[in-house]
Amino acid sequence: MTFDDLKIKTMKDHPDEKSNGKKAKGLPFLYSPWWCPVAVTLGVLCLGSVVIIIKLGVELSQVSDLLTQQQANLTHQKNKLERQISARQQAEEASQESQKELKEIIETLAQKLNEKSKEQMELHQQNLNLQETLKRAANCSGLHPASSFPFQFPVLDWAVSEEPPLPVALGGRFSFDALFI
Repeated sequence: MTFDDLKIKTMKDHPDEKSNGKKAKGLPFLYSPWWCPVAVTLGVLCLGSVVIIIKLGVELSQVSDLLTQQQANLTHQKNKLERQISARQQAEEASQESQKELKEIIETLAQKLNEKSKEQMELHQQNLNLQETLKRAANCSGLHPASSFPFQFPVLDWAVSEEPPLPVALGGRFSFDALFI
């Protein structure tokens, strides 16, 4: 058999034929000379598709992980901001409370200062009135703090002369309240 004989040979002479001369059963495209390149091309395409699908799956997994990390970071930042806002609100509330307390203290102190000022003004006015009364009493009776009248009142002398009284020993202690009598 020569090469030319092999070319001329038809499908009827294929070894898959039955011995009685009938065509072999099966898919007719398998007996075509194009089935091998088509099968290789389809195999390469399928393999490429599988590789692309695997690569996309890996990338999808990485993107999913990145999104999860980003969501965790955003949640962490949100919680941090909420804590900062809460702390700032608490500080503002504390500041307002402190300001309120300080205002109350200042008002109380101002009120006490006004009361003390009024008391001091009243005492000063009483002192002036008392000095005026003592001067009139001294002028009316003819007594003078420096006179040699036998019945002098040291209380009046002290009030007129404005010299502090000498301390008197009472019970082993000095008393500034007790005067010579």
